[in-house]
Amino acid sequence: MASRSEKGLFSGMLFVVVCGLVLTATDAQVAFAIPQQTANTTDAAADDRVGSKVIVTVAGAPLRTPEAIVWKAYLGETFTVTLTNGEWLWIDQKGGWLWEQETVNFDTAVTELSQRVQADPSAENFHLRGIALLAHQQYDGAIADFSESLKRKPGQAGVLNNRGQARYLKSDYAAAVADLNAAIELDPEHFLAMNNRALCYIAVDQFDDALADLNAAIQLNKEYPEALNNRGVVHSRKGNYQAAIVDFSTALKIDEKYINAYGNRAYAHVQQGNDAAAINDLRTAMTKDSNNYQAVNDLAWIYATSQNASTRAPGEAVRLATAACRMSQYEDWNALDTLAVAHAANGDFDAAKQWVTTALEKAPAAQKQRIAEHQQLILTEKPVVP
Repeated sequence: MASRSEKGLFSGMLFVVVCGLVLTATDAQVAFAIPQQTANTTDAAADDRVGSKVIVTVAGAPLRTPEAIVWKAYLGETFTVTLTNGEWLWIDQKGGWLWEQETVNFDTAVTELSQRVQADPSAENFHLRGIALLAHQQYDGAIADFSESLKRKPGQAGVLNNRGQARYLKSDYAAAVADLNAAIELDPEHFLAMNNRALCYIAVDQFDDALADLNAAIQLNKEYPEALNNRGVVHSRKGNYQAAIVDFSTALKIDEKYINAYGNRAYAHVQQGNDAAAINDLRTAMTKDSNNYQAVNDLAWIYATSQNASTRAPGEAVRLATAACRMSQYEDWNALDTLAVAHAANGDFDAAKQWVTTALEKAPAAQKQRIAEHQQLILTEKPVVP
C-alpha cells in the first residue's frame, strides 16, 4: 500500500522554508511611536490595506509592539495585513506592527519596482525587483534581475543567496548549490545561505550534508526557527522522529505561530502512533491560521486512514477534506486525493472515484503513480490504508 510521502505532510513532502538575507534595522526606526494593537486602528471596511499582502523591502525590518521587537523580517518576506494605524501595519502572523514604508504592496510590487529600475537601474533596484518576482513565483525573471544586480555590483552574498533560492524553486539544485556556495564563501557566517543549501541537499536526499549545514546555521543563530524546522525535517526523513519532535517544538518556542512546524510535528507524532498529539497540533495550526488548508487536509487524512478505531472518523474526514478543497479552490491535487480517500473510507465509492480521477489529472508527474495506486483500490471499492 502506497504511503503518502512525497508532498505535504501526510501526503509527502515535509515543509521547508526558504529565507532571504537578514540585515540590521536602522537606528532611526527606534524613535517611532508604536501603536497598541487595537487603539485607534482603522476600520477594516474603510481601509483596503486590511486583508492585502505586502512584501518587505528592507532586510531586518522590525515588527514591534510597544514593549519589544518581536521579529526582524527577511528581505522579501510576505505578510497579510490584519489591522492598520496610520503608517503602521499589524501583522497577526508575527504579532507585531510593521512600518508601511519598509514594504511594497504585493499585487503592485513588480510594477512599482519596475518603475524604480527604469528611473534608477541600480544593483539595489534590480535586486528588489528580483525579490518581488521571486515572491510572485516568476523565477526566470527573478534570476535575470539577480544576475543583473550581480553584474552591476559583484560579490553580493545576499543576492547570490536569493538567486540560489530561485534556482532551488526551479528544481535546478546544482546551480542553486553553486550560488549558495559562493554566498557562503563571501560570508562564512551566512546562516540563511546554509539553510537554503540544506534545502537543496534535502531535495536530492543528501541528508547528512543537509544536517551539517543546518547544525552550522543553528550554531550561528540559535533563534532561527526555520533551520530548526528544517533539521526536524531531516530527522524525520532519516526516521528519527523523536529528534524531529524536539526540533519542531524548539522552533515553536521561538515562534508560536509557525504553522509549518505544527504540521511537521503532527507528521512525526503519527509516525510514532500518537494520533491524539498529531490531531492536537493540527487543530492548533487551524486555530492560529484559519486560512491554512493544508492543516485541514492533513487532519482529514488522519480521520480517513487512521488504523486506530478511536481516531478514525470518516464522516468528519469528508467534511474537512471538502473544506480543504474549497479553500484551495479545488485546484490542489493533494486535497482532491484526500477527499477521494475520505469518501472511500465513508463508503461512498462513487464520489471517491470521481475525485481520485480529478486528483490524478491534476497531480504532477512525480505523484501520478501514487494517486494511480489509490485509484486502483477505490475502483475495486477498497479503502486506502497508508
